[in-house]
Amino acid sequence: MPKSSRGRARLALFLIACALATMTVSSIYYTNLHRTHLQDMDQLSQAGVALEQAHGEFTQAKAALASLTILRDRSYFDLYRLSIQSARQKVDRVRRIAASLGMWADATALYAVTARMDAFDSEIGKVVDAYLGDDPLGAIRAGQQLWPMADSIEQDLRNASRAWLMLVTQEREVAERATWTHLFIQGGLGAFSLLVALITAGLFDRSILQPLAKLRRAATAIAAGDLTARAPVEGPEEMVSLAQAFNNMTETLVQRNIELERHLMDLQQAQDTIWRMAYYDTLTGLPNRHMLEDRLQAAIAQARRRGQHVGVLFLDLDRFKLVNDTFGHSFGDKLLRLVGRRLAEALNGNHLLARTGGDEFAVLLPEVTRESEAEDAARRLLGAMQLPFFVDDRELYITASIGLVLFPQHGEDPQALLRNADIAMYRAKERGRNTYQTYTTLMGSGLGNRLAMESELHRALERGELVLHYQPIVDLEAGKVVGLEALVRWQHPERGLLFPDQFIPLAEETGLIVPLGEWVLNTACAQAVAWQRDGLPPFFVTVNLSPRQMRQDEELLAAVSRALQETGLPPRQLMLEVTEGAIMVELERAVSLLLALRGLGVLVCVDDFGTGHSSLSHLKTLPVDVVKVDRTFIWDMTASQADAAIVAAVVTLARSLGLRVIAEGVETQEQAQLLLTLGCHEMQGYLFSRPLPAEQVAELLKRGVDEARIA
Repeated sequence: MPKSSRGRARLALFLIACALATMTVSSIYYTNLHRTHLQDMDQLSQAGVALEQAHGEFTQAKAALASLTILRDRSYFDLYRLSIQSARQKVDRVRRIAASLGMWADATALYAVTARMDAFDSEIGKVVDAYLGDDPLGAIRAGQQLWPMADSIEQDLRNASRAWLMLVTQEREVAERATWTHLFIQGGLGAFSLLVALITAGLFDRSILQPLAKLRRAATAIAAGDLTARAPVEGPEEMVSLAQAFNNMTETLVQRNIELERHLMDLQQAQDTIWRMAYYDTLTGLPNRHMLEDRLQAAIAQARRRGQHVGVLFLDLDRFKLVNDTFGHSFGDKLLRLVGRRLAEALNGNHLLARTGGDEFAVLLPEVTRESEAEDAARRLLGAMQLPFFVDDRELYITASIGLVLFPQHGEDPQALLRNADIAMYRAKERGRNTYQTYTTLMGSGLGNRLAMESELHRALERGELVLHYQPIVDLEAGKVVGLEALVRWQHPERGLLFPDQFIPLAEETGLIVPLGEWVLNTACAQAVAWQRDGLPPFFVTVNLSPRQMRQDEELLAAVSRALQETGLPPRQLMLEVTEGAIMVELERAVSLLLALRGLGVLVCVDDFGTGHSSLSHLKTLPVDVVKVDRTFIWDMTASQADAAIVAAVVTLARSLGLRVIAEGVETQEQAQLLLTLGCHEMQGYLFSRPLPAEQVAELLKRGVDEARIA
């Protein structure tokens, strides 16, 4: 608050205090004054009684003195007939009074009187009093002083009485006047104090209280949410400053409120974004699996109460991975958005379409009264997929396979329904794709378990459950690792680590081997490049091709070319293994494919040679670089001369054709020693190493071949 404001406030408070103090002090003073006058009047009354008694005694004394006094002109004495005893009593009385009143300066003359007698004065012809004593002349002298002093004292006593009466009268008047004056002054001061207080209060109200009241009303309005309220800038300087400070504070509050609203809006938008991310697919804008499960749970609860059914359609695009791999992921994303829109247009308003991941969609059909309603919805979706899609000026046809389930026949909870719908969808793919299949209890038996595993394998690619282990291929003559064969494993979340023979046949049958094989190809090439960047010596990496991949020759060639380009692996460091049986099924087509692969610069190896329908004569016609002798011959070659002869023939023929020979399945030193004797120095098997995870291979490559194990 400014100094002037504080000064005025203090002045106002000081005036109020003065008014109250004046009223209090005046009341106390005149009350005490009135009490003092009353006490003085009581004292004067007592003094008056004493003066009256003194006046009477003096009058008596004067009469006594008359008998002692001569005439003023000393010519004669006053004559009183008194006895001597009476004279003595008079003298004593006069002496006491004179002594007590202090009338005579010299009262010793009285003590000279000793006797009284009658005498006749011849000069006047009268009898007079006569006194006998030691000093008659002193008595006469005392008598000469009596009258003037007696008259003076009497006059003084009278004056004193009158003064007392006058004083008493005056005191009473003063007391009365004091009483009324007290009341008058006290009332006047009270009125004055009240007037001062009222004036001060008026000034205080006009200069402070009224602006404060307006300020309070503005604050109340702001507290109620009216941020437009302002305090009037008026009144004394200090109130103007206060109002300005209040208004500035209000402006700051308005700005902060605007910022707060903006922050709240941002927070709400962030919460909406988080909610959409949690319940909606970011690519298509459709509900995701989370929302699907929530809505499905609610639909099941309602169906239980009403005795209705709930339908679920699980849809997967056919050959979508081929589209993705051919045209790129951006192209595939655009296609998925178009598919989502077309499927939504084919459904009713109460149906919920969700994208559950990848190229999979699901439809919730609430309030289904009969199975045919769900089947009609599935047929509408399949019909919508028959029209072409146009993406980046390309016309594309793509179909879908659908699995159908109903509550409560095929499951009692969302998880069971979605799982069984997934199994039914894969059954539709097995039946030729572009169709729908309703779930049956047979699918839940042994066959159902197989289908469930198929579904899980399909998920394994998306969830990253597949891993690669690498088994070294060693050159015993050089004493080093020259290659690594990539072998896929499935790290199942419930069943643990699964080996290829547990899921590769299923993948081959269902067609999953194509995307699975491409994943192995890309991963192995990338890992080989990473090892070489770490300073490890160069080597080749081998990847197995399945018969189904070979039948899709153009797709396979594109996948190999893409893997080499994307990873940067030199082509001669990639070896592709094909089985003898796959080659002999369609020999001419296989030869054409192998030539095309070799044209890319990669190595081609015939795996499991000797187990198929070929003969040694066919070997010279195959465009291959390496021959792998099947492990079945290696295992028995030390005990069977026939097996040893076959191995020797294969090694001899391959060497004559300029082909490399690799013996796989070597487990003993005897086998290794015999192979060296036959001229085969590249081997693979548990004798050297089991298949290892990628992180353990680097140590093996740095160590080289453990010669002690093959000595």
